[in-house]
Amino acid sequence: MAEPEEKVDWQDGKSLSECMMYMLEKDIMCDVTFRVGTDDQSIIKAHKYMLASRSPVFYTMFEGSCPEKGDIIVTDINSATFKVLLKYIYSDVLDLSLDNIQEVLYVAEKYMLSTMKDECTSLLLSSVETSNAPGVFNVASHFHLEHLKIKSLEHIQKNAAECLIAPNAIKMSKECMEAILRLDSIYCSETDICRFLIKWASHHCETESKTASGENLREITGPLLYLVRFPLVDKEYFANEIAHSGLLNSEEVISVFSSHYGRKNGFFAESVRNSKLCYKKDCTVWRHRSVASTWYQHSGKKYDALNVKVNRNIELKSVILFGPVGNVSSSAREITVKILNDSGNEIFTQKYESCTQSSELQTVLLSEPIPINANELFTIMVDSIKFDAYYGKQCKPKCRIDDIVISFENSPNCTTGTSVEQGQIAGIEFNA
Repeated sequence: MAEPEEKVDWQDGKSLSECMMYMLEKDIMCDVTFRVGTDDQSIIKAHKYMLASRSPVFYTMFEGSCPEKGDIIVTDINSATFKVLLKYIYSDVLDLSLDNIQEVLYVAEKYMLSTMKDECTSLLLSSVETSNAPGVFNVASHFHLEHLKIKSLEHIQKNAAECLIAPNAIKMSKECMEAILRLDSIYCSETDICRFLIKWASHHCETESKTASGENLREITGPLLYLVRFPLVDKEYFANEIAHSGLLNSEEVISVFSSHYGRKNGFFAESVRNSKLCYKKDCTVWRHRSVASTWYQHSGKKYDALNVKVNRNIELKSVILFGPVGNVSSSAREITVKILNDSGNEIFTQKYESCTQSSELQTVLLSEPIPINANELFTIMVDSIKFDAYYGKQCKPKCRIDDIVISFENSPNCTTGTSVEQGQIAGIEFNA
C-alpha cells in the first residue's frame, strides 16, 4: 500500500524514463543495494534489471557464473558520480561538465557504457581549443586519448597566458605540469610560468592539507622546480617573492642573483623560450580550375576516387565535394567518404549526409585529422553516390603552396576510368 506522501498517479502521462527515475528516487521495488564511497559510505538502491539492460559489467555481476549477493561495495567512486551514472542508465540524461568529466569518464569505462564515453569525448573535443585546454589535457593524459592530448597541449602552448590562469589549470597532474614546463616554445613569460607553478603547487598543498610554505611547495614540485628558468624570471619579482620564500635553497638563490650579472648558474636553464611559435599552416587545395554544370555517373559505377600525393607530412582535415544538382530526396542523401593508405587499406570511413538543396560545394570535416606521410600515395573515395552532382573541369594534376607540392593522380576506382579531369571530389583541406 502506498505511503500517504507518495503520489498515486506517478505513472500517468509520464514517459518510461520519467517513471523509472521516479522508482529509482523513491526506492520503489529496488532489489540491489550499493555502498558507495570510502569512509562514510552512501547507501544507494537500484534495480538489477535496469542496470543489466545497459551495462555488460552489471549484467555479468548479476547473471554471471558467480553472481553478487548482498550489498555491493563500491569504494573507487564517490556517491555524486555514482548517481550521475544511475541517472544516465535510467534516463539517457548525462549531468556532465568539465568539473566532473574525469570521474564520469572513469565510470563509463568501468561499466563499459560506450555511449556515455562518447558524450564525454565530445565535450572534451568541444573544449580543446578554449581556455579549458588544461583540463582537457589532464583528462586526455589520464585516459590515453592521444589525439586530444596533442591538440590540447598545442593550444596551451599557443595560448599559455590565457590557459594558465584558467581555474581548472591548477588541477593538472604532475605529469601534465612537467609536459608544459618542458616546452621550449610557449607564448608567455618565464615569470608567468613561475607564478603558475607556485599557484599549482599551492593548490596541491591544500588538497594534502598542508600549508603553502616554501618548504612544502618545494616538496610538492620536486624535480619540476628545475624546469623553471629562474635566471629569466623578472628580477624584482624574484627578489621580493622567491628569494626569501624557502622555495629555493640559499645556494640556488645566490646562483640566480649571480646570473643577473653575467655569471653562469649551475642549477637552471638560461635559454629563452621561443614565444614566436611555429604554427602549422592551414591549406586548401582545389583539384580543378572551374566547375561544370553536371556530373553523370558512369553505368554501374556508384563511386568516385582520387589518388593524392604530398611532398611533406600533413594532417588531412577535410574533403571538399561538389554538391548535388537540383533537390535530393532524403533516401538518396547519405554517401560514404573513405581514405585508403599507400597499401590500399582503408584507414578511415565516415558517413555523410549531402544537403537536400542544390549546392556547388560541400565540406566533409573528418572527425579527427589523419596523418599522411610524405610521398606516400593515399586515395580519397566517395562511395554509394545516388544522385547527380556538379563536377570540376580543367584539372590541376600538380599544385604548389610555397614549398608544399600536391599531386593528383588517376585512381583505378575513378568513375571516369581514364583521367582525373572529371569527378565529384573538388579538393582537400590539411595542416602542414
